[in-house]
Amino acid sequence: MILLERIDSKFKIDYTSFPLINSVINGSQEGKIFSENEIYFIFHKSGFSYLVENENVNYQDIFNFFVYSKELPPYFHIYDANPELILASSKNSDHVTGRVRKRIQLNISKDPLAIDNTLPPGFSVSKIDAIGFEKLSVFNLSLGYKFWKSERDFLENGFGFIINNENDLPVSICYSACLANNVAEIDVATLPEYQKRGLAKLVVSEFVRFCFNNGITANWDCFEDNLSSLNTARRLGFRDIFTYNFLSIFNKKGNHETF
Repeated sequence: MILLERIDSKFKIDYTSFPLINSVINGSQEGKIFSENEIYFIFHKSGFSYLVENENVNYQDIFNFFVYSKELPPYFHIYDANPELILASSKNSDHVTGRVRKRIQLNISKDPLAIDNTLPPGFSVSKIDAIGFEKLSVFNLSLGYKFWKSERDFLENGFGFIINNENDLPVSICYSACLANNVAEIDVATLPEYQKRGLAKLVVSEFVRFCFNNGITANWDCFEDNLSSLNTARRLGFRDIFTYNFLSIFNKKGNHETF
């Protein structure tokens, strides 16, 4: 049985279409890179991963690695999984459960289209900073740790915006899950009781405008059947880049550790 070996994250690997993966390659965010015979498996600490293959790839070896490596969690996701990898997941169903869904990547590199930026009475929008950072826990996003190394790391190297209600409490947020090669991965959330009021569109437009003014491309990535998310992105001027297979792997053996 061949298992991919962990290598230095500074190893020379071509960048991908996925900012989170690129942040591991360039070392700006935490993750692990494994390699065997010019095959690379790049794993972001949040559980998103990417497989760089060659013509000699043996998918059974790959799944042996998924099952037996102690450096992977029992549940993780693979960007842009090719059909052969998906087929291999079904052949290894005794050990893993694979679920395939479609996702769409969109991005925008221009100022958002003109929209009505009128906030509800008493509401305000502001850039995320250290003051009041603890209030953002209401979104249950683990903002400083799911993607970034710490709250300080996010404040120094990331950015985002919030909409506050009339009581100066955050109710909608758009922030960079990562920033790699001048591409910012968008994460957005609105508290349930404030949804369907156009707040996500407003806070994302602030985020995108900041990107535009600072030479950053904003990247949006969501499930194909998430029509609400897709419609928000497209109304703001995001354009579809490509649709891809998103493979989620659950290792039935479990009990693995990571980070």
